[in-house]
Amino acid sequence: MSNQSNKKRKTIFLIIIAGVILFAAAFSLRSLTVHNRETSGDGKHLKGYNSKSIYVYNLTDDKVQVDINGDERLPVASLTKLMTCRKALEIMRAKSIRLSDQCSVTSSAYKLVKKQHEFMIGYEVGEQTSWEDLFHAMIMRSDGVCANSIAEILGGNSENFIHEMNKEAKDIGLFNTHYATSDGVYNGEEYSTAEDVAKLLRVSLDDKDYYEIFTAENYTSARTSEHPDGISFPNDVVDKFKEYRSAGLKIIGGKFGYTPQAGKSLAVLVEKNGKRYIVVTLGLKADGKTYGHVDDVLKVMNNI
Repeated sequence: MSNQSNKKRKTIFLIIIAGVILFAAAFSLRSLTVHNRETSGDGKHLKGYNSKSIYVYNLTDDKVQVDINGDERLPVASLTKLMTCRKALEIMRAKSIRLSDQCSVTSSAYKLVKKQHEFMIGYEVGEQTSWEDLFHAMIMRSDGVCANSIAEILGGNSENFIHEMNKEAKDIGLFNTHYATSDGVYNGEEYSTAEDVAKLLRVSLDDKDYYEIFTAENYTSARTSEHPDGISFPNDVVDKFKEYRSAGLKIIGGKFGYTPQAGKSLAVLVEKNGKRYIVVTLGLKADGKTYGHVDDVLKVMNNI
């Protein structure tokens, strides 16, 4: 009777141990593959990465592939222009304005951007170019004059347009996002998350005009009296990734963001092994010559 009791206790003990091991293994596997919320909690970068937040969405399989602090609210700098682009295209369609229609950058936008020391591609106030030119310069080169001009003209003023941006954010489920400018220049009130930026791109890339603007590798603007040959420029993100080698990874389109307060951010559409992914990184604290967020994209995609 004693031997049977001992055997029974031993069997129960082994079952408990096996259960603990299986639970630990399942938990570890889950942490390694998709949801890793490990962070210092004091603004330091992620272990093994340069950015504070990294989020990868698998468009082909319609699932979250990697989520590392994807819900952390952070300033996103010029990734704000991704919403500016979306909302502006919607307003233009509602007003029957075509991308090929003529327009020009505004004096107030020019003065603001010059004061803020933002990048300007070279369009002059009063220069008759097209909406298409402004959109491509805003996304491909992060032109602040174009972003602010688009907001002012289509919104009636910047404040109205920003209100529409925030309304659109709620309408598409970006509940951890608030916009305070149309260009992303930091003012202490703006924030989003890597998850929300990825969601914004996910719903926007279905729009053929948005997709074309976001994925254009090179662009030449219309000829004007000020620029008789037009202005030619590449997509900053696609151009930068050409300096890196990553077997099997194709960069389809993307957008950089940077302010001293937000650090460096990046949203990119990539393809690997026949599948497409949106990758978003936020919060790289580095100077202008450092591209640790590009390294983060390559590293996280190399592990997929």
